[in-house]
Amino acid sequence: MRIMNRIIWRAVSIIVGVAMIFPIYMLFIGSFRSETHIFDIQLWPTEIEFSNFVEAVTSSHLLRSIMNSVIVSTTVTAIAMLFHAMSGYALARFQFPGKNVIFAWMLSTLMIPFAVIMLPLYLITKNLGMTNSFAGLIIPAIFNAYGIFLFRQFYREFPKELEEAAYIEGLSQAGTFFRIALPLSMPIIAPLTIGFFLANWNSYIWPLIITQKETMWVIQVQLANLVGGGYVTPWNIVLAAAVIAALPTFLLFFFMQRYLVEGIKMTGIK
Repeated sequence: MRIMNRIIWRAVSIIVGVAMIFPIYMLFIGSFRSETHIFDIQLWPTEIEFSNFVEAVTSSHLLRSIMNSVIVSTTVTAIAMLFHAMSGYALARFQFPGKNVIFAWMLSTLMIPFAVIMLPLYLITKNLGMTNSFAGLIIPAIFNAYGIFLFRQFYREFPKELEEAAYIEGLSQAGTFFRIALPLSMPIIAPLTIGFFLANWNSYIWPLIITQKETMWVIQVQLANLVGGGYVTPWNIVLAAAVIAALPTFLLFFFMQRYLVEGIKMTGIK
């Protein structure tokens, strides 16, 4: 009976895995098809068109848009990890008046849809002269109560003995955080890094609003303009551009998967 259950679970896992990978496979295969065969239902293209990738790069500012997305996503993620870790550590370890009120106020921002604050945020950004700039793309995306909440919960379970040993060795509060707590926070930093990077990489509404110059477009805005550029959409070029745009996210998962597994393992250790 136990062997039969294992076989069933493995079969279900394989089916679910194939169902999740199949759209990605069709995206990859479609990027090599010619424009006349783009909608053919085939698991392998009859003609392989490498020129789709060349045209996707040369016919638009695709590489520039990818570079913009890399700069924005990397900067936002790095700054957010530092600021959120510091905020979470302060809320978990320090005692000061109004701490619980401040934390509740931070969490309440998660209930506000972005559509509600979109116009006021745009007006503030415009009045500060940050439209069509990296500052307008980066600064509003840094602050997120979700990251602060997760860091606070992580540091509440962080062993105080390590911090006490650091104090005995003469480290200050800041030194303890930067030399002890932060380096040992990889179990929470790894999944948050991936989540923040992907959220900013896939961001579309805010970059569309804040940037009007094509040289400042991020990759999602560039892809949207490839779809809507003209009376006939070159879907083979769009798919090739989408494959190129997806490569950084695949590389991120490839290099961060070890830290993700270690983080999952350490979540059960008290």
